[in-house]
Amino acid sequence: MTIREDEFRAVLNAFPDDAGVHKGRHREYALRSADAGNGRKYSVAILRQVEQGNGEAQEAARDLLDDLQPSLLLIVGIAGGVPSDDITLGDVVLATRILDFSIEARRFEGETTYNVGGGAISKSIAAGVANLGAREDDLGDWWSDLPEKPPVSSGPGKIYGPQDWQRKVRESLRAHAKPRPPLFYSGMIAASDRLVKDPKLLIPWLKTARGILAVEMESAGVHRATHERTPMLSIRGLSDIVGLKRYDSWTKYACSSAAAFAAAYLRTQPVDIKRPVASESAQSSETDADRIEESFANIIPLRHFPEILYVAPAHATTRKATWALLNAKTPQVKDFIPNAWTVHDKMFYGFVDPERSRLKTVVDIGAVEQLDAKEWAFSQNPNWRRLFVQLLNGALSDDLGAQGVRYFKDQDHYAFFGWPNEPDRTLKYQNLKVRSTVTVVMHYERISQTGKKYTYQRHNAFQGRFRLLGGDWYLEITPTYRFTFDGKSLSGSHESLLSGIKRLERNRSVLSQLLQWQAVLRAPWRRVGSARQLEFAPLISLPFRSAVSEGSLTALDPPAQAVVIDGEVEE
Repeated sequence: MTIREDEFRAVLNAFPDDAGVHKGRHREYALRSADAGNGRKYSVAILRQVEQGNGEAQEAARDLLDDLQPSLLLIVGIAGGVPSDDITLGDVVLATRILDFSIEARRFEGETTYNVGGGAISKSIAAGVANLGAREDDLGDWWSDLPEKPPVSSGPGKIYGPQDWQRKVRESLRAHAKPRPPLFYSGMIAASDRLVKDPKLLIPWLKTARGILAVEMESAGVHRATHERTPMLSIRGLSDIVGLKRYDSWTKYACSSAAAFAAAYLRTQPVDIKRPVASESAQSSETDADRIEESFANIIPLRHFPEILYVAPAHATTRKATWALLNAKTPQVKDFIPNAWTVHDKMFYGFVDPERSRLKTVVDIGAVEQLDAKEWAFSQNPNWRRLFVQLLNGALSDDLGAQGVRYFKDQDHYAFFGWPNEPDRTLKYQNLKVRSTVTVVMHYERISQTGKKYTYQRHNAFQGRFRLLGGDWYLEITPTYRFTFDGKSLSGSHESLLSGIKRLERNRSVLSQLLQWQAVLRAPWRRVGSARQLEFAPLISLPFRSAVSEGSLTALDPPAQAVVIDGEVEE
């Protein structure tokens, strides 16, 4: 994976053995072969993500995993370095631990604090990286084809930040004044959705983790997508030092440095080489392949949920009573309170740390415990699993809220939100073969028999149920609609309108809605200050051969061509 155009081109140049282009379901990949040492080859797919940031990186990594099922995912590109006597411009940093600083809390007249996420990479990859110093013969002179290092200027206006920081930058540059080939180091890198140029932002991070070697904007998202699924390694060339003005010449050099090391790293065979297996569809005739279709179940696998379950004594006996207590204690405060928690028998259970919100006022903070959420998720105790499902529902509500989808208790469903005075709302999503745009909130106007004008809205919606099937958790999706007169409250004709539209729909329409909700559940995360709690894999699908077109199928009862509601004809 690469992000910038110059990173992408540097990686293409580092792997010149062109094997064509692969168009997956989600993305397009440049195919190359790579030297794996001892006369063996890896197949390499190179992807450039569309935008910068951890949200897009997470989405791109998930698409890549779904399309290709790789043995290893490398993020190759540039990063900003921390002033150091050991590493400098052009050197390569291998991230054995990712620190995610995306979630921060800004308190009034107080310091900004961080809920640091991320974690270590796969143990097998980290162990191989730790031993790379003993694999110099395999790595070879990986820097030999790099261009000459550009000059470094530390004159007036080139270094900025607090005086102590400027001094560290100058000392670091003096320590590396003697020319040498680029080196590689392994350790911690920090990632967030900010382009870190200001030392004042980095300094608090270094107080949290003094061993940070570099900072960038994508590895945390990839770490979330690959966690416990596929090994990953971030390979970053240092294009600048935080506090030193970046030059384009060093950016190009760092891109080439990271790409060259990535090619050398694969010569150490960090993962096994797969043997290609001919699929049944590849062996069949072209005519048969044309008849391969794909059916989808209305269940989507839950790939990841929060690892920690917070438990503490509560000041109220139920969730409803706890909300009342919250509103009574701080009636004027309107800040966001997450939903991924519940209260049972005067005990608080949640995926969220109560100390990081107003929830701290309704629990005994001194008695908070952290438990392994998986023990509850897969427990034989039905009460534990029931509480776990309540937390999943709360987390789903939080995550969908960031996508403009809200839970409505009156119909027990989730629906796209939109006000009457706003235009129709649309959603772009991946249909079976092409990118499509659908209207998910549509405005209607009708005139009754008395001549009175009425307006209402149709909101795409679904009912969701979490199911434990075969030892894995899934979300069951039942598409439906919500009809409102004000964007929130149910229209008086909701039931009639709902039954009318469902009589007119076909299988293809229901499938389209499933794919829409898949797009929402797996959309890039763009809410600043909080992280997505639930990660979903693609919908369960099964390929099958069929020469029967859907148009030749007939319903048991011929569908009505129009529905009459209060004297109005709904097409």
